[in-house]
Amino acid sequence: MAQYELNVLDYWLIVRKRKYTIALTALLVVTFTMALSQFLRPEPVYDATARIKFDRSSSVATLLLESLSTQSGADIGTQTEVIKSFPVIEQVAQQFGLVAVDAPPEVRRTEAYLMAVYGLQGQVKAVQEGGTAIIKITASAGSGEVAQRLANGVAEAYRLENIKTQNRMVTESRRFVEEQMAALLQRLKTAEDALLNFKQREGKVFLDEEAKAALAAYSGLDAEHNLVLRRQEEALRQIAALESRDGQAEKSEEHVFSEEPTALLAVLNSRLHDLRQERANLHVNYTSQHPTMREVNRKISAIKASMVQELGSKVKNLRTRESALKEQMERYRDRYISFPKSALDLARLERDVKVTSDLHAALSTKHQELLVKSAQQIEEVTLIEPAVTPTAPVNKPDFGLNIIVGGMMGMVLGIVLAFARESFDTSIGTIEGVEEFLGAPVLGVIPQFDEIAVRESVLEQVPPGSSKDMIEMLAKLACLFDPKSVLAESYRALRTNIQFSSANGDIKTVLFTSAGLGEGKTTTIANVAIALAQDGKRVVLVDADLRRPVVHARFGLQREPGLAEVLVGSIGLKDAIRTVTDLMIGTLGVDRVMNSPGLDNLHILSSGAIPANPAELLNSPSLLQVIADLRKQYDVVLFDTPPILPISDAVMMSSKVDGVVLVYQVGRIGRNALKRTKFLVDHAQGHILGTVLTNVRSEITPEYGYYRYEYK
Repeated sequence: MAQYELNVLDYWLIVRKRKYTIALTALLVVTFTMALSQFLRPEPVYDATARIKFDRSSSVATLLLESLSTQSGADIGTQTEVIKSFPVIEQVAQQFGLVAVDAPPEVRRTEAYLMAVYGLQGQVKAVQEGGTAIIKITASAGSGEVAQRLANGVAEAYRLENIKTQNRMVTESRRFVEEQMAALLQRLKTAEDALLNFKQREGKVFLDEEAKAALAAYSGLDAEHNLVLRRQEEALRQIAALESRDGQAEKSEEHVFSEEPTALLAVLNSRLHDLRQERANLHVNYTSQHPTMREVNRKISAIKASMVQELGSKVKNLRTRESALKEQMERYRDRYISFPKSALDLARLERDVKVTSDLHAALSTKHQELLVKSAQQIEEVTLIEPAVTPTAPVNKPDFGLNIIVGGMMGMVLGIVLAFARESFDTSIGTIEGVEEFLGAPVLGVIPQFDEIAVRESVLEQVPPGSSKDMIEMLAKLACLFDPKSVLAESYRALRTNIQFSSANGDIKTVLFTSAGLGEGKTTTIANVAIALAQDGKRVVLVDADLRRPVVHARFGLQREPGLAEVLVGSIGLKDAIRTVTDLMIGTLGVDRVMNSPGLDNLHILSSGAIPANPAELLNSPSLLQVIADLRKQYDVVLFDTPPILPISDAVMMSSKVDGVVLVYQVGRIGRNALKRTKFLVDHAQGHILGTVLTNVRSEITPEYGYYRYEYK
């Protein structure tokens, strides 16, 4: 009995049957794995790891800034990228002697210089440990000593770069103050010389007490007014610099300095400087569209917006103060307009000396504070675990593990190959085995044929210059162009078996279908129709495949009108049926039809126009009437239908005909799919006459009369 559903015992029997295949495959895989691992054994790579701690330095003003801002004060992820940045790795490359120290700019831009730094950069990795502020720096090298030196060198270079970055603002501020002090000292000397010259030239100026007091008040207001104007102008210039494009702002090196060390504006300016320095470091390795760069740019934009808002408030207050000072000065000018010019000049000169002296004193105090800050190095990076020299490479081959993994992979691959060989063995055994599997007889076996040889045979029979369509059509109709061939004989045997498939001989309407596409269903039914007509039967071949009709092309006819028009009632059944006359005027031609006896018994009803609802048409009462009319007019009615598994048309029609013939190309689809096809027909109460096996390579076995076949 044919058995196709495997259980556990069947699987075990397959493994036992193919045990040598499994063992040989496992041995080959293990051998190949060991040989490959030895042949492709890589150069040893050593990893050394140093761990550092990053603590963002915080003051009261910095904490106030972070509480008012949505930005994070410390970004450990950014610091991991800074560790691998060009400035840090360049310092390490200089320590290792890979590049020259203090190389000129044109040398630093050469390909050799850049490749040396980038090559070293590829040996360094930096990752954050969990959610902590600890960063692990891993360096890879060909020796343990070099890896240890590289890891510690990167950690130290990053620490120094961080110190330089954090103290750069203090250095720049000190340089700015020193420049301003030198300028003020020159202005103070000029103002003192002007006052001395005035006193020598004009002598002593006498004013009464009231005039002196009024003049002093007016001079104070004028000095304060000038100071307000200067601060307002400075604030507007700073706003313009901040609102300009970021690249231009950096090139101009505009910085916002505040005399109040804890002012929010000073903290914002310090944070802006840090972010710009951080972006400059990242720009060496990333483009402006990189997520890390975009995040830093977003933070810079937020800081600049806050600074613009703060400076705008400052300008507003200064303008209010300017208006008030102007009003007071106007009142004093109206009241004491009679001041002598010499008194006013003296007051102005004395005021210039005092203001310049006060500014110089303030800057001197600020300079001393910056000197103290410069001596206090701000450190945010601490080396908490220096790297040690590794003793073993990280890529050392594990031969024991390779043997185990290779053996397991070989066993799995061997089992897969064993089952593959078993599944590819498509021989079904005898025809009786197929009949037992489906529970239906095998009505015919259509042997495999060489399509190229068939076309060459057709070319020998047709007149020279025949169309390609003519050659393709005849190549599919073996009963027409080569009635004495083995292929034509197999179709005649199928015809005979269909005629005797019923004991009563009342099989008149037969439906041909298949499980899937491309199994030779249409070619089979066309040749069976010709064989029946040549046997003297009045046959009508109906193309009931209203989705992908092919019958009309097999006989060189027009597709319309046909069954679809008959079902909708737009044409009569008699007018839609094609006769031998239509075959003569079609692609076959008069000579071919006249030289083929029996074709006058063959009539064809093509599919017609492809409808939008083929399933509804085939399930309509009109089809039953068409079948009844055809049964009265013909001895045999053959229906070509779509495959069953993808489309339900054939299942619906199976109960409306006398019998169903399943066309099965061995090996094209699974046996279970064929079993499912038979179940669907049985479930629809259709009567299966039997099965036709197509594309079969046949040979006579020692068992007389039995065919053994397999799919090629």
